[in-house]
Amino acid sequence: MFESLDVPVFCDADVVIAGAGPAGIGAAIASAMQGRKTVLLEQTGSAGGMSTNSLIPIILHQGDGKRVVVGNICHSIVRDACAEMGIHEVHPLWQPVDTEALKRVCDRRLLEAGVKVFYMIRIADAIRRGNRIEALLVATSSGLQKVTGRVFVDCTGDGSVAAFAGVPFDKGDGDGNTMSPTLCAQYTNVDMARYREAKARGRSDRAIWMEMAEKGVSPVAEFHFPGFWEYSEKSGRANVGHLYGTDTLDDEQLTRAYIEGRKLALVYHNFYREHVPGFENSELSQTAALMGVRESRRIRGDYQLSGEDYRRRASFPDEIGRFNYPIDIHSSGDVARQKEVEKELAATMYKWGENYGVPYRALVAQEVENLLVGGRCISCDREAQSSIRVIPGCFLTGQAAGAAAAMSAAGNGAVRSVDVEKLRAFLRDELEVYLP
Repeated sequence: MFESLDVPVFCDADVVIAGAGPAGIGAAIASAMQGRKTVLLEQTGSAGGMSTNSLIPIILHQGDGKRVVVGNICHSIVRDACAEMGIHEVHPLWQPVDTEALKRVCDRRLLEAGVKVFYMIRIADAIRRGNRIEALLVATSSGLQKVTGRVFVDCTGDGSVAAFAGVPFDKGDGDGNTMSPTLCAQYTNVDMARYREAKARGRSDRAIWMEMAEKGVSPVAEFHFPGFWEYSEKSGRANVGHLYGTDTLDDEQLTRAYIEGRKLALVYHNFYREHVPGFENSELSQTAALMGVRESRRIRGDYQLSGEDYRRRASFPDEIGRFNYPIDIHSSGDVARQKEVEKELAATMYKWGENYGVPYRALVAQEVENLLVGGRCISCDREAQSSIRVIPGCFLTGQAAGAAAAMSAAGNGAVRSVDVEKLRAFLRDELEVYLP
């Protein structure tokens, strides 16, 4: 963290958003809708984060079974991507989406909103003076530069901006162990008719794997197997396995995980070719460019959303949305523990129509007056984080942070001075967020 640094200014904006995953996309569009000059910085070559660069196969829980709860930014982006795929009815709970279609839609929606997007820009540090961030130090193709702004939104997933600015944070369990990540893969040349017929007979890829795992004869000891999700007549993506014992904030461990993940992807593909009908001539076309990270930092904010809030279906006077994905804490390193996780996931599922509130205070970082946080790194305990971390949950918190940042930028830049009722009205009326 620097108080000042003599480097050239790369750009300036009213609202500066770090990270163009679902949270950052939502934040940028919500900010730009209010006429604020909005800059979005992304370290990869496309928007979408885990939904695109990590090849996550499905968009989970846009709704609660009775209604879409997360609003029209997320829902319309998914709907438009599905339309490109020839899908005209979006499943609100489990919708596979082609990553390339999703990238194109995200690009278009950001540009249409008037967001200034910069890809391949990495956040290196924050320049803070007193209780305000003045700029972000960024690595560009021309060297180190800085991005100045009035209000900043951390949508990095890892809470990097907040951490660079000196905001306290929590990480993982009591010992700092985090949920294991997964490197997803894409399979092509699948005989989808044979695969679907086998599924109809109860011989899905998941069923076959779990049967082998229970007998102790699966290729690797693993009970996490959401499996293969198709998105075309010959292609789909698989979310299978864990890279146990990985702290994704440790550069050495993360590098090792990418190497091991690519090896593991081949192991799983061989399983598919040998045991799953329809995959006999399939190809492992690619592994994800970006690790599927479930957990790293959780920023400390003015309120910590908790597992107890989840269990009591909490409501808050300052809530910016409601959500309903279950508590889903993956094991850090114990395969046997992961078996129990799968049971707990099923046990914490809400009934249709049930949901919990997310307060604005959970987006407000401690110690810094012009910083908001969106996505999986908001202020929460581990149980709540395991629910809100999925893609629609990130859209939900990101768009609220972006909307609030725009309102702050129009005033004194202090995020705690936002008129919460005005914010809620914008989210409800303009973004169609479910706020009963």
